[in-house]
Amino acid sequence: MIIKSTYFELEELVCPDVFEKYGEFAWNFLDPRLLLTIDRIRVKIGKHITINNWSSGGNYNQRGLRCNLCHIVQSKKKLYMSAHVLGKGVDFDVEGMLAEEVRLWITAKKTIWPYNIRLERDVSWVHLDIYDMDQKVYLFSK
Repeated sequence: MIIKSTYFELEELVCPDVFEKYGEFAWNFLDPRLLLTIDRIRVKIGKHITINNWSSGGNYNQRGLRCNLCHIVQSKKKLYMSAHVLGKGVDFDVEGMLAEEVRLWITAKKTIWPYNIRLERDVSWVHLDIYDMDQKVYLFSK
């Protein structure tokens, strides 16, 4: 059974190359725990969330699942096993909120998230992934 997001279109969650090649099958590449978590955030925060917007003419195309053709992946000079490549992470913005405000909000609501999550600190966007660090919300720096 394929798990899909209720609040995000597939194009918002994968790069254009993956969508073009695999279409709806690409739902299989996204971890269901990630989908359930971002859907819950969308419901609870009650504001528009932007991950990728390439399909509507926007500039974001590598904030969800990244494939080997994506510039960010190709630019790496060493082994790259990012949550984005594994379908376990997204970068996003929330309408009307700074990234730090969103991180604080997510952390304050930690008991309602269905899975343990990681958030990257000190960046101007929100990076969320479902790597389990034995804490409900784990903040990390690169």
